[in-house]
Formats: sequence, structure tokens, C-alpha cells
Amino acid sequence: MRWLVNNILRSRVWPRQPRLGARPLSTIASDFYEAQRISVPVGSSGSVKIDLHNLSKISSSAPLLVYFPPSSTEAPASDLAKLPRFTHRHATAVIHYRWTEPFKDEPAVDGDILDGEETVYRRFHPGWPAPIHDTLTAYAWIVENLAPTTSRNARRDIYVYGSYAGASLATSLALTESHPHERMAVRGCVAYNGIYNWTMFLPDHPINKLPTSQPQHFLEDILALPSDPDFIEMKHSVGQLFNKPDDLFDAFASSCLFFQTPGLHVPPSFDESALASSSALVDMPWLTEEEAEQPMPTSQPRRSHLVFPPRKSTLKLPEMLLLHGTAPPLPPSMLRGRQGDTEQNPVNSFQTQAEALAKLMRRSINMVELKDRMKWDDDMDDCDGEAERRVRVHDIGAEGGDVTAAWFEERMLRRSMD
Repeated sequence: MRWLVNNILRSRVWPRQPRLGARPLSTIASDFYEAQRISVPVGSSGSVKIDLHNLSKISSSAPLLVYFPPSSTEAPASDLAKLPRFTHRHATAVIHYRWTEPFKDEPAVDGDILDGEETVYRRFHPGWPAPIHDTLTAYAWIVENLAPTTSRNARRDIYVYGSYAGASLATSLALTESHPHERMAVRGCVAYNGIYNWTMFLPDHPINKLPTSQPQHFLEDILALPSDPDFIEMKHSVGQLFNKPDDLFDAFASSCLFFQTPGLHVPPSFDESALASSSALVDMPWLTEEEAEQPMPTSQPRRSHLVFPPRKSTLKLPEMLLLHGTAPPLPPSMLRGRQGDTEQNPVNSFQTQAEALAKLMRRSINMVELKDRMKWDDDMDDCDGEAERRVRVHDIGAEGGDVTAAWFEERMLRRSMD
């Protein structure tokens, strides 16, 4: 039985689609690949576009890559080939999720439009949760239309890759669609420079509190803030990607929250504390009289671990490779006197985000999956290091493409030999 939350989301956002080949928007072929574009309706919110590469050249039972671009941009009208090089030899589906950019409204296709009546348009509403609706709709279409046709019992593995904003969607999809016993499901995921806990950008999060130090270390504390321009851009885009602070607490956006509670109250805005003093109420005229009389919290709730995957679900945590780049280092003169401080007082960065998710996933494998397995499996010798093998974190530097390609090839080769 599928996980209940995923079923609820799906039932709200996608209609059943015709088999592949019904109405591709465009087709492009070359010596290396061929691609076609499919447009899939997303309820009353327009449609999500999926680019399909190399499907006719590769067996329908061969592994399928699902690729999430680094940002939400409208699918290009003519060039469907801008994919990472490691994908060129494989069947690949590109999900052009919509998040922030304005997209053209599409005329309604359901029902007749009477003379004199204004045409009804499907309208896209930017911001969260639009991209996860697009993701679940596109994935449901992929599973229904790209299942193996070689035999009734044939299986097809799905591997997911995403970077930056796409990494958040890739990890949440992988964590909620990894059903080992299904003939077509996610088996692994690679994510590069992703944000896996958006609540870490809120001012109340402990990682944003400067460590208590001697006055002479104050400048070093300021300079210890992330200096990676890509990470800073992600931080500054929070208000554009999410409509309200509550959205950051959605586990489908912040994958870490599948495994633990946030340990934070929802603040009134992205740059305010949820622990405002009672005197601040006079500056909040929008509060009703009843709301203004309610006491505001004076401390954050305790962070606690959650059981994920749920024990009654058929989910199993997939293999995951979390890649991150290296932020520009601080000047050596500013590192003096801070030796050993970085572990106790980490700063928010792509590396911190990756390590946080990896730590939670490994804990779940050790404390939930393997602990339950010990109840019926007497031979657990081969499980030593299982969590570290399944969930890896890697600083790629300048070798990102090679590491990713090797990871995918290793798993696809292993599957072909099973």
C-alpha cells in the first residue's frame, strides 16, 4: 500500500493520461539522442512539460533517469538537448517544474466555450506548493506511460538527479517513491548543492545564532558566514520560492523534516523571530483582538526524531549521493584562533545541508530499518556499514560530472547483472 500522504497529493493534482505518443508538442533528433516533449495538465493550474530523451533507442526495461533542472525556467521552445553529459547515453525524462517564473496561461480544453463567453484559462500560481504538484503529476505520468513493455513481470529502475532548487524536489521524490517491490520505482538519487532544510534560513534556527565568543573574535564570527555566492543566492530567493514561512516546514520542500520535527515555531515572516516580545504586538495591527491576547511563545519546541519511512509503508530509503561544492575559504589570517570552532559552530552551507540529511537518513537505516530486520534475520554480518554505503556525501570540487556518471553507471551495471 502506498504511503497515505503521497496518495492524497496525487489524487488532487493529476488526471489519468493517455499512453505515450498521444500528442507530443515537439520532436528533435540528432546523431546522439532524440527527444520529444509532452505536456501534462496539472488540475486547473496549466500543465507541466516533460522532455523525453532516447526512449526509442533504449529498451523499455532499461533504467530511466529523471532530471530536475537547477531552477524553475520555462521549457525552451527549440533546444531540448541541454542535459548533463552523463545522461546522453540513457533514457532520460526532464521535468520542467514551475516555481517562480511567470508562465503563459493556457486555454482550457475541457468543455465547450459558448459564443460571447470569455475563454477560461488555466492559471499557474507561483511559489510553493506549485513545484511539488508539478513533480508528482509528471512522475505519475512517467510511471504510467514509461513502464516496461517487454514482459508482464519486467522491471524498470528510476534514478533521479537534481541540482540547486531541483535537488530539493529530487530528494523528496526519491524518499517518497522508493518502493522496492514495485516493478517501476525510484532506486537511487544524486543531488548537487541542494537545500534539504529550508527552515535553516529562518533567524530563529540555532545555526544562525553567532557563537558566544571573546570580543576579539567578533570579526571572525561575522566572516564565518557563508561566502558561496550560489548559496547566498538561494538564501535570498526564499521569499520568491515560498509564499509564506509555513511553507518552509513542508517535508516535501525540506526533506530533513521527514525524519525530525523542525524544533521551531512558525514565524510571522521570513526575517522575523517567532519569539517576539509581547511589546511587539503593538506593531502588529493585523492581529485580531483574540490573537493579540494569546501569549506568544518564549522558547522553541524540542526537536525530536520521527520514524521514516513509516513502519506500515512499503517504502525503503534509496541509495543517495549528496554532492556539494566547496565554498571559497576564509583568509588564513582570519582562521587563526578558530581551530576546532567550526565543528561546534557550523555555518549554513551546501555542505552543512548535505551532511544534515545524510546523518538523518543513516540514523533511520540503523535505528529503524536494520533494527527491525534483526527481529527476523539472523545473518546480519553483511550489514556492517550499510548506512554509510547507501548514503554518501561527497565534496566534488571540479569533478562533479565524473563522480555522478560513475555513481549512475555502477548502479545500472549492478542492476543489469542481477
